[in-house]
Amino acid sequence: MDINDNLVSASLVAMTGNVATAIGSSAILHDGEQRPSKRQRRFAPMTQHDSQTGAAGSEGANLNPPGFIKRVQLRNFMCHEHFELELGPRLNFIVGNNGSGKSAVLTAITIGLGAKAADTNRGSSLKDLIREGCNSSKIVVVLNNEGFGGYEQGTYGTEIRIERTIKKSGPAGFSLKSETGKEISNKKRDLQAIVDYFAVPVMNPMCFLSQDAARSFLTATTPADKYKHFMRGTLLEDTETNLKKALEIATTAQSNLNYHAENVKLLRQDYDHTKKLLKELTANHDLTDRKRALQGKLLWLSVVENETSQRKLEVAEAHYLAKIKESEGKSASRTNSKEQLKLDQAAAEQQLEEALSSWQTKKRLADEAQSLMHSARMEYNMQKEHREETQKHINDAEGKVRQFENTIKDFEERLEKQMGGDKKRMHEEIEDLKERIKTQNEFYSSMNIRLQELRNKEEMVTSNALPKIGSLQKSIHEKTEQIRDIAQGKRNFLSNFDPHMEKLVRLIEQRKSEFSSKPVGPLGNYVTVKSQFQEWARPIQRYLGGTLSAFVVANVSDGALLKSLIRACQIRSNINVITYKLNEFDFDSGKARSEYPSVADALEFKSRSLQCLFVDQNRIEKVVLVTNKSDARDVLKRHNKNVIMTLSLRDNRSGYQSSLSAHGGFRIDTIEYQDKMKLTTKVSDTAFLTEIVSEEKKELANLTSQRNDHLKKIGTEITTLREEMANTKSKISEFSKREAALRLDLERELDTSAIEQAESDKQVYVNALASYNLALDEVNEKIDIIRQKVQPLKVRYEQANNELNSAACALDDLKHIISKGSSRIEKLQDDIGFSEKKVEKYQQKRTELLQKINEFSDGIGTQISNAETYCTRAVAFAGDMPETREDTKAEIDRITHRIQLAENRVGLSQDQIMSLFESAKLKYKDAEQKFANVDKAVFQLNESLKRRWQSLTYAKTDTCVTADTDFKESLRFRNFSGGLNFNFSKETLNMLVKTPNDEKPRNVDTFSGGEKSFSQISLLLATWRPMRSRIIALDEFDVFMDQVNRQIGTKLIMNKLSKESRTQTVIITPQDIGKIANFEDPGIRIHRMKDPERLNNSSYYA
Repeated sequence: MDINDNLVSASLVAMTGNVATAIGSSAILHDGEQRPSKRQRRFAPMTQHDSQTGAAGSEGANLNPPGFIKRVQLRNFMCHEHFELELGPRLNFIVGNNGSGKSAVLTAITIGLGAKAADTNRGSSLKDLIREGCNSSKIVVVLNNEGFGGYEQGTYGTEIRIERTIKKSGPAGFSLKSETGKEISNKKRDLQAIVDYFAVPVMNPMCFLSQDAARSFLTATTPADKYKHFMRGTLLEDTETNLKKALEIATTAQSNLNYHAENVKLLRQDYDHTKKLLKELTANHDLTDRKRALQGKLLWLSVVENETSQRKLEVAEAHYLAKIKESEGKSASRTNSKEQLKLDQAAAEQQLEEALSSWQTKKRLADEAQSLMHSARMEYNMQKEHREETQKHINDAEGKVRQFENTIKDFEERLEKQMGGDKKRMHEEIEDLKERIKTQNEFYSSMNIRLQELRNKEEMVTSNALPKIGSLQKSIHEKTEQIRDIAQGKRNFLSNFDPHMEKLVRLIEQRKSEFSSKPVGPLGNYVTVKSQFQEWARPIQRYLGGTLSAFVVANVSDGALLKSLIRACQIRSNINVITYKLNEFDFDSGKARSEYPSVADALEFKSRSLQCLFVDQNRIEKVVLVTNKSDARDVLKRHNKNVIMTLSLRDNRSGYQSSLSAHGGFRIDTIEYQDKMKLTTKVSDTAFLTEIVSEEKKELANLTSQRNDHLKKIGTEITTLREEMANTKSKISEFSKREAALRLDLERELDTSAIEQAESDKQVYVNALASYNLALDEVNEKIDIIRQKVQPLKVRYEQANNELNSAACALDDLKHIISKGSSRIEKLQDDIGFSEKKVEKYQQKRTELLQKINEFSDGIGTQISNAETYCTRAVAFAGDMPETREDTKAEIDRITHRIQLAENRVGLSQDQIMSLFESAKLKYKDAEQKFANVDKAVFQLNESLKRRWQSLTYAKTDTCVTADTDFKESLRFRNFSGGLNFNFSKETLNMLVKTPNDEKPRNVDTFSGGEKSFSQISLLLATWRPMRSRIIALDEFDVFMDQVNRQIGTKLIMNKLSKESRTQTVIITPQDIGKIANFEDPGIRIHRMKDPERLNNSSYYA
């Protein structure tokens, strides 16, 4: 019975579905209940009325309802490599020469909407449709979904994008996307639901007529062929076939029903027999009731015992609940104290930051004051040395003057005693020696100045090189310490962001329950540079900047909590907190179109949503990696789509970022890399730091070598200069000795000359003494100026130093306050943790008690339910019932023995008889009900089939009348008359047409080829009219027409279909209809295909 019932239901669904399709009525069963359906579909606002009539009666309605094809895109499909076509909502002509790919467009539309390759007569497999030399092809059909009656517009939007990909290796696949490109489904059943919703019968051969189907229809010569095409296109043939199958199922169901009627009679006999046996045991009814009440008494005693145990558990649960509330109160109080301390701590940390900033400012001012004091002191010492040296020269000059005065006095005394000698020659030689001495003294003085310049230069070289050398030595020391710490495991990756970052991450994990969504970060911990892009790790890190150190939170409250944790962990680095909802989206359309990889190609992410975050924040899909900066400039100048910046390599410590300004100018920036890696790589930080240390050591060695070489060169020059000064001094001494000898000789000859020479020498030293005094006055003046300058600098230095000491003390006090606050917070946190553990322990025990109470409650409920099936509580504890469990069991045993004696007389136990009776009754009632239901269903099915046959007859008549009316309308377009003659019994269709030259209508088979083709086109239009398909297509309708009939047929199609807003029509023809079509008609679009590329054999073999 169940199998037949299912068959009947299946036949009802199949039959009613096809009849509803044919006659346009909802499927309703005989008793008014709607038939069941496996899938509920929303139907488009398509009516069974003429579309023109509906448009006329609804002024202002949408003339282009949704469901038509807006656009077709093909890639490597048949003869098309890259092809796109925009279609109008009404009549479309696709024209072009043979081989231009017109028919391929219709094939693509059919395949894209779900058809198989065999349905297109273009091959046995979809793989045959892939363009030669390619491994895959893609078809994109975009349906309009705008306006009233769209399909799931909230999901798809104003467009439904259907993509079908065909591969040589692997199965073909579907993809249904919204107007934004988001994939909604990849299942064919969802595509079928869409085409069903818009009434696009893809598998109907009269809806999409390929070349073969069009030729078959247009050349249908016999009335039977015409009748077959018409009935198949209007689905009347399928409806009739389904009704016949339904009749067969109904007949089979009636035969099975007659067979099962005998089974129902046998079940009735079993039921009557067990009923008779049951009556024989009614005499023991009182004993059975007493036994049942006693059994209930036992159950009620168990209920009372369990209720007592449950009350004890409830008292214990209340005790733990009070403990929990007490502990939670203490925890809440400590939490409030901790939060207040955290606020105080945050304020103190803010004050610490301000105090640190103030201390740094005062330290800088103190250093500046100290530097100015040092410079003034050095200048003062230098001037003091100049004063001492000048004073020494003055003393020497004064001694020389006194010496020459004494000499002149001696010469004057001796002049009177001596006479004789060649005075003229001796005077000339003395003058010459004086000139030489003067020249050598001037040369010696210039060399002395040069020596001082070299010494200053030597000091400058040393002072200039010292900061650089010190900086490099410090850098090498720090990096060496980092390498050692990494090797010893004292540093991990998170410390590259901040020394306390690991502490922050642990704290976030411990308190993740306080966040609505656990923060993600630092983001660099979730990003890895691919192995083939290791050399780009530093440039990419420099470009991403602060995003790598950032954390992502779900909302503002999570951000505030995270910032408080950052302050609590004393994070000094600048950590960005990004409020962002992580999600995934398709950014392929925004990727850089270049032969070079982008930053997005070089990175791996822990999740797709994180990659989308970096795309959104840093536009990594638009920044390309070009090794050479010249090539980068060429890439930017080409204006490749979606390329906004390039990164290029320079050395291990710096690189280039190139971009174009808003006005087209090229900009290149040199960027310095960071020492610490903030994104993971396949190569450890140790390797990079070792390489940097090696380079810095080389740079230090080169800098030291350059300094030493420079100092060596200066030292050599100083040594040479000193040797020249010694030689010059030797010459001056030699010339002075010669001069002295000549003076002695001159004294012998003429004492007056010696006196003159002494006077001259004295005057030289007197002049020198005057110069030295002037120089001394200048030095004293400079020293006075320096003293005046030093006094305010000294005051400024002392003031800055005092302020620095005060700021340092304040800084130390704040550090002590913060340290003390941190200790108190940790102590409160430990206390809170202890209280929470106590609460958790109490809660666990309370939960166990509640679980036991619930188990007792459920068990007691079940026991009460079971006990009440035997007797009520009042009956169980009535005065005539035993008090104890033992007395109750004893009485049950006595009653059971008496019942067994009665059962032995019948042959079966009372329980067995009751079981047989209930089973027989259940089987009989169930079979009787099923038989009645199936009998009623078969009756309703037969009655429904009668009505549906009648409805099919009406539908045939209505469809044929509609087609005949449309056919006559088409004939009048050419001043013909006639009609369609349907013979349902013989299954024939004759077209009778009367031309202006005929006296009476005659069969079109007697017409010429052009008139016959025109009649066939009129029949096709008449067939389309009752089909009411949203999209119809026809390939090469005019293949058998001459030029005159082709023009008439084309105008007929344009006249009838250009204003049909409910149907989109695609006509394919090799003829140029540009001279026929009215280009001003908005309902007509003509799409001209490019001529096919032909191979010129003459040039091929040239």
